[in-house]
Amino acid sequence: MKTYLKEIEKIRKILKVPDKRKKFWEENKKNFDRNIKELFEELKKNLKIDKKWRVYVASFSFISEKEIKPYDYDSFSSTNLIAKSEKQGFEIGIFLNKARLGFLSKPTLIPMMMHELKHVEQAARNTLEYVESMFNDKVSEKLEKEAERQTEEEFRKEQIFESVLYCFDLGGWKFAEKMAEFLYKKICKIYGRGYEEAMKEQEYGIFLQAKKEKRIEKFIEYFCNKT
Repeated sequence: MKTYLKEIEKIRKILKVPDKRKKFWEENKKNFDRNIKELFEELKKNLKIDKKWRVYVASFSFISEKEIKPYDYDSFSSTNLIAKSEKQGFEIGIFLNKARLGFLSKPTLIPMMMHELKHVEQAARNTLEYVESMFNDKVSEKLEKEAERQTEEEFRKEQIFESVLYCFDLGGWKFAEKMAEFLYKKICKIYGRGYEEAMKEQEYGIFLQAKKEKRIEKFIEYFCNKT
């Protein structure tokens, strides 16, 4: 993880420069599948499941009448039980949504990958409970809480930073505000609850102040003050 933390320092220097950001987002999108594959291969070594289980990872985009934005409800990712029997096999699928994740840098994908891999462990550990979580909100909330916050704080901060800044570059303050509201206010109230607010109160306050001043540099400086 130390290597990825150092990479975050380099990324923040890039994100300070508007002319470099467009290429940065494009490169992340182009390398998304490769980054996911490499992270999965690295992180699955720590999976606490029986070797009989096969875990698949797929990246996808919903076919939709409108483009799904990173702050839309339909930007969710999911880990689903595929089969558990001697004849059908023991299989779990991780589905990662490009609408929410496709533009993020490799280090920033770590929290989501670890979150979904925790769901893999849950599904293999207690299959009936995991299936029940699909229709029992209390069980769903319990499992989501268990899957939350498994990485160092700096990875969460970088995910917030890149998400809001990407939306700003995509659609100005309107899109950036929707992303910030999603991360601060909405994420903990949807998907069966159980999620912590992804964006902290102080970070949201900084964003609102930057919006009031119409100065995105203020938001950038807050995250880059150590680099």
